[in-house]
Amino acid sequence: MSGKTWVLLVAGSKDWDNYRHQANVCCAYQLMKKQGIPDEQIVVMMYDDIANNPNNPFPGSIRSVVDQTNVYKSVPLDYTGNKVKSKNFLAVLRGDDSAGGKIIRSKKNDNILIYMSGVGSDANFKFPQDSLDAHQFTTTINTMSDNKKYSKMVIFMDSDNSQSVFKGLYTNIHVYGVASCDSANQNRSVQNDPDRGIYLSDQFSAAWLTFISTADLEKATFSKLFEYIKNKDDSCPCEIGDKEIPKLLISNFLKLEGCSDCA
Repeated sequence: MSGKTWVLLVAGSKDWDNYRHQANVCCAYQLMKKQGIPDEQIVVMMYDDIANNPNNPFPGSIRSVVDQTNVYKSVPLDYTGNKVKSKNFLAVLRGDDSAGGKIIRSKKNDNILIYMSGVGSDANFKFPQDSLDAHQFTTTINTMSDNKKYSKMVIFMDSDNSQSVFKGLYTNIHVYGVASCDSANQNRSVQNDPDRGIYLSDQFSAAWLTFISTADLEKATFSKLFEYIKNKDDSCPCEIGDKEIPKLLISNFLKLEGCSDCA
């Protein structure tokens, strides 16, 4: 029996100089919507200080790294400002109403896709005012597995030293993680926008978003996606966890139809 796909999108930073993280998340949201995942199954966490920032020469707009369109339009602002914190992230993921807003109400037959874009350090993914450490992150997921809160989980984490945030994750719980960097490396920003004076994305996210938006996901596997990212990202991206999920077609999670450029 197949279940739902739940999506958790997180931009872990704030401030104009970190434009790319919220741009990545907004672009990811638009891609999730295009393939039919309803808003009630998508949770977005972003500080929301970019689109209407005084430095933005195009108020109300955030530019996509994929096609240069405005990806801010219609993005659900589920958690913004001071609500973008590690405590709420973990509560949303495990389906705990203490988060105070939309949460992932997954069941044993459901799949979960997590995408996180931000700043990191050793064994930490940083939020605007605190950090998510590896122990908190992996313990929550391990417990979710024990409680049969999902069928399969796929995590894409784009942050410095992101491999280290997966320390402690059980290997036999149907979780597949892709980290933008190994434990010793940092992200590389890409696509400088001279009009805005910022970068639109990072190597990892630009590759991930481009692949999802253009590949034929009925033919492309997660392994194919990882190979594509590796060819575009020189920060040593890493695979973590389950060895069978990479063999699956991405259409098991997403059914977006594309032009097959990356398939």
